[in-house]
Amino acid sequence: PHTNSLLDLALEHRIKFAFFVLPEQAKKYPKIISRIVSEGHILGSHFFKHRNHMLDTKTIFLKSLNDSIQEIESISKETIQYCRIPYGHLFPCQDKWISQSGYEHIFWSLSSKDYLIEAREKVISRIQKNIQVNDIVLLHDGESSHPHIVQIVDECLKLLDSIL
Repeated sequence: PHTNSLLDLALEHRIKFAFFVLPEQAKKYPKIISRIVSEGHILGSHFFKHRNHMLDTKTIFLKSLNDSIQEIESISKETIQYCRIPYGHLFPCQDKWISQSGYEHIFWSLSSKDYLIEAREKVISRIQKNIQVNDIVLLHDGESSHPHIVQIVDECLKLLDSIL
C-alpha cells in the first residue's frame, strides 16, 4: 500500500531500493512491479509464502524459491537474481542450494524492527543510532506494515542526505 510513495521518495533522494516480494503481491500489484523495474530498483523473491523455511527439505525449499521466481519473472518480464528468506533464518546448506540454483541470497545488516509497530520516532531513532555505511536496512511494506513507513524512510533518508 505504500510502495508508490516509497518509490516517489527514491526518485526525490536519487537512490535505489531492493524490493523482495511474494508472488501473490506481485500478482495483486503488477503496475507497481513494473514501476519498480522501470525505475531501476532491485526486484527479488521473498519465496512463495511468507513462512519459516528452516525445516524444509531441499525439494520443498527449492520449489518455493523456484516457483516464486518463475511467477515474479512472468509478471515483471525481468530475470530475478536475488532472494531473501522470510524471517532471515537460513542454514548454510540452504544458502548453498540457493547459490547452486544461480541466485544470491541477500541478508540485511540492520533491522528497523518496524514490524513491532512502535512509535515512528522510536523506529527512526533505532535506525539513525545504528546505521553505518553500506548497511542494508530491513523495512516492510504490506497490509500490516507500519502505518508511518513512508515518513520513517523519509526521515532516515534526510539524515543520510545531510551526512553524505
